[in-house]
Amino acid sequence: MRRSVSYTRWCNFRLSMYQRCNPSITSRQAIERPLPFFQIASILALALIGFAAIPTSWAACNGPREMTSRVKAKPNAQAHAELANWFADKRDFECAAQSFARAAALQPESLTFQYLWGLSLHSASRDNEALAPLKRAEELDSGDIRPHLALGATLDTLKRVNEAEEEWRKALAIDADSAPALDALSQDQIRQKDYIGVVALLGKPRSDRQRTPQQNLNLGIAYARSAQLEEAVKVLREGLNDTPDSLANANELAIVLMLLSRNDEAFAVYDLALKYHPDDLSTQVMYLRTLISSHSDQAPMRGQRLLADHPNEWEVLYLNGLLASNEGEFEEAQKLVARSIDLHPDSPQSQQLLGSTLARMGDNLGARTHLEKAIALGATTPESHYELARVLQRLGDFDHARVEMQQFQKIKYAQSETSQAAGKAEEADQAMSSGDTALAVKLYRDALNSDPDEPLLHYKLAKALEKSNDLAGEKNALARAIELNPNLAEAQNQMGYLAAREGDTAQAETRFRAAIQASPSYTAAWINLGALLASEARWHEAREAANHAREIDQDNDQARRLIDKLNEAHAEP
Repeated sequence: MRRSVSYTRWCNFRLSMYQRCNPSITSRQAIERPLPFFQIASILALALIGFAAIPTSWAACNGPREMTSRVKAKPNAQAHAELANWFADKRDFECAAQSFARAAALQPESLTFQYLWGLSLHSASRDNEALAPLKRAEELDSGDIRPHLALGATLDTLKRVNEAEEEWRKALAIDADSAPALDALSQDQIRQKDYIGVVALLGKPRSDRQRTPQQNLNLGIAYARSAQLEEAVKVLREGLNDTPDSLANANELAIVLMLLSRNDEAFAVYDLALKYHPDDLSTQVMYLRTLISSHSDQAPMRGQRLLADHPNEWEVLYLNGLLASNEGEFEEAQKLVARSIDLHPDSPQSQQLLGSTLARMGDNLGARTHLEKAIALGATTPESHYELARVLQRLGDFDHARVEMQQFQKIKYAQSETSQAAGKAEEADQAMSSGDTALAVKLYRDALNSDPDEPLLHYKLAKALEKSNDLAGEKNALARAIELNPNLAEAQNQMGYLAAREGDTAQAETRFRAAIQASPSYTAAWINLGALLASEARWHEAREAANHAREIDQDNDQARRLIDKLNEAHAEP
């Protein structure tokens, strides 16, 4: 098929995530580039770049007179495709879809026409309609990566995440290094809080492939949410070294460094981010918050500069009000925070700050109003209850003051216990790393005395007890972890392993499947399930589980060995 320059430009703009628009080129020859219509957000969201609003009914499509005349004179697939290319080059994807639909109707066995029709519909935000031609393109050649990638993107837009994940995995089965598939699949896993799956997918890249900025961000988030902060720092730094202008990587790295109390390093990362993105308000606000929380001398000057540039941003007003309050300038703080609340009345932190400021100025009625609003809006700091209790006492409402003081003490105690537990758990982790299992068990138990309802601590205790050959204690700790969080995949998998070892295959299968449901990319659980099913001669199910494990982690030796043993024990009919 002859391709115009406009067609080529549209391919480069819209289709580079798949491969050049030539069905003769195999997926292994695909041109891999970052998704042109996906952008990285600060926490982790995958969003389409918006085009102009699309009407709900098909538009009246008027192409160039010469081209339209040619279509009318000789309405073959080639003529319709050339008109479709012209519309696509103008980013009129709705009209492109109409013309590609006509080309596909004339050549229904053309994968390219079906694919481009579906992709045009997706680009025109007609995602439900895009599914049929894209699935037809996939049926015409399941080994072509393009329909899988386009289907994955379309299903993600429709929030059919599980189906999208299937398409990303099919794409990775064709090309294990497909950057678009790895980016999107790991992003879906982050949304589903499947942090184990992200680590399994991205933690061991092939030696000849670098992670993309999106992959580094997703892996860093997964490590951080799994309390592996040093690993998170390592990965996010790697991503920032590769792409120093990545704002999302920089902001996530700065947050993790603050959690590790490495304030100066966090400041340096923010400085780098603002070097490349000097006008990014969210980063400037995050930086100012970090400076204030660490009591940096730089905070007042940066706050004033930010206020001069953004005098009508509620959070900038709030932060400058906080700085004024810290300096004892209560009248200035009141003015700033009152303006902040006018712009954003539903901020509990602004309401609390105004309430505490008014209390210091002697306006107890006003203070009570704003402190109660702060708590109603979700303020959870113990200070909000303490300050309200003091104001109520001054107003003579001693019964309500007593209730607020009790709430303050309850939250303060819980925070203290959680902090102590975290410290003990960190010591226990170090003891486990050094091989001192007995000390680790003691420290994990000490941590649980302070924070008895933390499922991850019970799981860590179970792992330490496993090393100590305390089977009964391990099972009790795992059971408590699962009771507190049934979606703790590691605990479910380990309980399944113990049940299988004791010969309770029904219980083991239940546990392995629960682990997989909680974390669909948990390779170890798939392998354990496959081995268990094989032991019951459920060959087809066992092979499905083993193959699924290999799809998740193609370099996993255990998955490969399980598949080999299944092939030796029972050949496919």
